Amino acid sequence: MRALRAAKSASAAVRGLVAVLLEGDGRWARAFESLILTLIVVSVASVAVETIQSLPGWAVQALHFEEIVVVAVFSFEYLLRIVAAQHKLRFIVSFQGVVDLLSIAPFYLGGVDTRWLRILRLLRLLRVLKLRTHLLEATVARRTRELAEKNAALEQAQAQIRAELEVARALQVAILPATFPVRSGCEGAARMIPATTMGGDFYDFIELPGGHIGLVMADVAGKGVPAAFFMAVSRTNLRELAAHHESPGACLAHTNEVLCLQNPMDLFVTVFYCILDPASGLLHYANGGHNPPLLRRADGSVEALSGAGGLVLGAMPGVSFPDHAVQLRSGDRLVLYTDGITEAFNAADEAYGMERLIDEIRVYGGGAAAELIERICRSVTVFAAAAPQSDDITLIVLSWDQLAPAALQ
Repeated sequence: MRALRAAKSASAAVRGLVAVLLEGDGRWARAFESLILTLIVVSVASVAVETIQSLPGWAVQALHFEEIVVVAVFSFEYLLRIVAAQHKLRFIVSFQGVVDLLSIAPFYLGGVDTRWLRILRLLRLLRVLKLRTHLLEATVARRTRELAEKNAALEQAQAQIRAELEVARALQVAILPATFPVRSGCEGAARMIPATTMGGDFYDFIELPGGHIGLVMADVAGKGVPAAFFMAVSRTNLRELAAHHESPGACLAHTNEVLCLQNPMDLFVTVFYCILDPASGLLHYANGGHNPPLLRRADGSVEALSGAGGLVLGAMPGVSFPDHAVQLRSGDRLVLYTDGITEAFNAADEAYGMERLIDEIRVYGGGAAAELIERICRSVTVFAAAAPQSDDITLIVLSWDQLAPAALQ
């Protein structure tokens, strides 16, 4: 039993040496391989040294000692490889096994001049280089497989993210009103085109007490998911507070206070908010840092609602927003927009600009609200051509006509 345990212990120790010294990921495998390469070079060099005439005795003894060390290490490696081989006889007669045997045979053939036979140890160099090439190829293949697997996992994750963002975009569009409230004498239409999967612009139609209608045009700073979340927060708060304030300025001031408390990322939003009395055409409005809307009169002239405004919402508490009023006349068109229109760029880095927008409104503003929106969006698209959309595009067109029947877009 003791002999059996000792044999098993010795076998385990040998296998441990094999794992540490010979296997590619062994702790000392690279160092042991470098040692073998060094000994090959030293051994072959010693052959040339031994040809020197009148070599001192101590040099001859040093060369002999060097040969003993080389053969001892080579023999140790040879035996380890035999132990590690699954088919030992096949290894012995293989190219690698024959090369390893020839590298130590000259030492044991002491009866003949084996000096030049040691040159055959150069074949070990070929074998080691071949082994390294094989290991390198195996490593490259393994890394390629791992990279392909990681790329596949990344593509799957990106596809899932894209799918989730598409759902989020659909939900974002769904929360915006699809139709304008039905009121006699006025007609409205709107469109939002996000620059990315999710946008920061939003618009709203809010039905207020007394039959009044609130119109909102807003643009959150930035794009993407953060802007989309802040857009939802801003819209929800403004819509909720609108019913409690008859004045647009007071509504914006209250909304600003709430947003300043709900803004961990220090975002802000520009907002134009107006309240229309459909019966009289009187429009009260307040501006929170937004582009002034354009008003096309029935005679084709275009003017901006340039009443003084306040700061953007969400940046600073305690801001006031002055109220203003304008009287709409029959046949007037009010155009609310975000700067994604005027700041749309073409391939030459030229902006669409205010003049082009005013020209479209002047020439084509006499028709239905939806038709004017379609015309402006088409004009921007043609102008930008192949250039990528740089910002969200959002439009509202409101028409008021005392004689017109109720219209729904």
